[in-house]
Amino acid sequence: MGTIEIKKVERKVTVGKKGEQRQQVKKTYGKIIYRGTLRLTDMAEHIMKHGSIYTEDVVIGVITKLKSCMQEMLADGYKVKLDGIGTLYPVLTSKGVADAKDFSATENVTRLGIAFLADQSKKSAYKASAMRQGATLSTQLYSELTGEDTPEPSNSEENGGGSSSSESGNGGGPVNP
Repeated sequence: MGTIEIKKVERKVTVGKKGEQRQQVKKTYGKIIYRGTLRLTDMAEHIMKHGSIYTEDVVIGVITKLKSCMQEMLADGYKVKLDGIGTLYPVLTSKGVADAKDFSATENVTRLGIAFLADQSKKSAYKASAMRQGATLSTQLYSELTGEDTPEPSNSEENGGGSSSSESGNGGGPVNP
């Protein structure tokens, strides 16, 4: 698959129960270092490089048509499942009312949006276990306390094996703040 670079981020966090003695401690969390954002034309070019018989303009046309049809179907209340990728579906947030007859979609719906659920089938490359097996994780240390990067010896392992406790099981802390 590829390599996902992870920055180990040190920060101070407050621990302890409310009402009791609380203290600040230093903890290290993992944060993905994003390489950038690929746009439609970038993806079309990438698809062509993988031996596609279709030219870039045809790939862009098909993806553009898919996008507009998905928008239409989502706006009509359908879920759209792209096998092997995931499902997009409409979601909303609304204010509650005491009596059902007082509920109005125009007055009480506060947000309408789209959510995405990655394909979790056994053969999916997006399933969490498949991502762990297929990606190499590489780490570097950054301290929010000092604002400095600290070089580390190479500690990445092939096939998703982590080399530090910050890459998995971080004790309930933020994974990608």
